[in-house]
Amino acid sequence: MNFKSGDQGDIFYKSSNPFEFIEIINSSSQEEQEVFGTLIFPEEKKASYPLVLCMHGSMGWGTSSQDQAVNFLKNGFAVFKVESFASRNVSSIYQDQMQVTVSMSLTDCYEGLKILSSHPDIEKDNIFIAGWSFGGSTAIYSSWEPLAEKLAPNGERFKAVLAFYPGAYVWPEEMRWNKNPILSLIGKDDDYTPSILIENLSDAINESGGNSNVILYEGSHHSFDRIDPVKYLPDAIALSDRPGIIDTKGILYYEDNDGNRFNMNAPEERMKLIESGVVPIGAHLGCNWKARNASMIDSINFLIENLN
Repeated sequence: MNFKSGDQGDIFYKSSNPFEFIEIINSSSQEEQEVFGTLIFPEEKKASYPLVLCMHGSMGWGTSSQDQAVNFLKNGFAVFKVESFASRNVSSIYQDQMQVTVSMSLTDCYEGLKILSSHPDIEKDNIFIAGWSFGGSTAIYSSWEPLAEKLAPNGERFKAVLAFYPGAYVWPEEMRWNKNPILSLIGKDDDYTPSILIENLSDAINESGGNSNVILYEGSHHSFDRIDPVKYLPDAIALSDRPGIIDTKGILYYEDNDGNRFNMNAPEERMKLIESGVVPIGAHLGCNWKARNASMIDSINFLIENLN
């Protein structure tokens, strides 16, 4: 893609539709998918800008992610809003986690990273990834090298990872992560994407030589940076506090408390898991003003600290 200085707005590019990580790891052939994102530069004009590539949550681009993106822009970062849902004619997946998967959004984000690295107004060594909920999971697993090596074999990597209330639902047997910093911001009382999952994964990443930190906001639920009051979604597909396991061959499975194993590598397998009753249904989300305000500061400090 041949960018000129000043090019912005909607950018269309090629991606694909791997359902699960196994298809990325094994380089399975995938049907080509056209996707798009919106590139936005800050109001203050400069010769070049660091960039935050942003991935929305399971409800699409909501108030919280929009507001955080504006916060990035006000602090001098260009923003690329990836549209993994709209590109596939999907508006939301919080009731159906199979229409668009993290594997698909990861592919969209890495393809976006590769094309935007050539934009003359973007600092190619200062491209970050940020994500919310579903997008937070996308951001976290962008640092897992077995995926990154397949999605970007020429070595393109995000400068750092900023994950808002991520679902750390996969525990790799092969703990091999790149060393670029990861920061996860999550509510202590999150029952949608339980904080214990990212706390434990963060510890494991650090033990393996990675660089991960978590900030817990006391008294906060999922999507603490929304402006809507806390409410309960009775039909939301939540995560249990036990992660799925991905083995060295890329096979992802979940094992319940009774030792029953559910594979998760194909739509019919995922549906069997959901219908089993093992997956929690229902979760809280909504505003905590103290956490919302703190996250605006904590996220910008993290980005600025990791600029080249």
